[in-house]
Amino acid sequence: MSEVAIRPLNREEMPAVRALHDASFAALATAYGAAIGAAHAALVAAPDYAADVLRSDVWVAERDGVLLGSAGWIATEDGAARIRKVFVHPGAARQGVASALVRAAEARSGAARFVLRAYLNAVPLYERLGYVADRPGMMELPGGAAMPVLFMRKG
Repeated sequence: MSEVAIRPLNREEMPAVRALHDASFAALATAYGAAIGAAHAALVAAPDYAADVLRSDVWVAERDGVLLGSAGWIATEDGAARIRKVFVHPGAARQGVASALVRAAEARSGAARFVLRAYLNAVPLYERLGYVADRPGMMELPGGAAMPVLFMRKG
């Protein structure tokens, strides 16, 4: 098996990124329930999802031409970098892919402070990367659904 490469997302890869994001979240379906899983799938399938992903500096991890994960960042009004679109394919989970992608996004941003909205299953990952809880929140999803998240910060 070859090494994991981290590189910029190509616009043409959005179908593969959507599939990656779907697979990543589907692995959490038991934690969030079927209704939240369906609402998240609708979010990823929405016509404006690609534009939302591409407005961030998103890079992907790949091995042997297969996308394993994604993570990006976008500047906030107060000068922090917001880490976003962190997804890892279930087949690549717990292999350091998310950590490598988040660290790479932080480095590319050049920021001293970071914020993010963590799915609850990812809180331990972000804590290991030095993030601390800021406040609980909800992420609005299509169809009036909402899922609990934790807003976190670093720096």
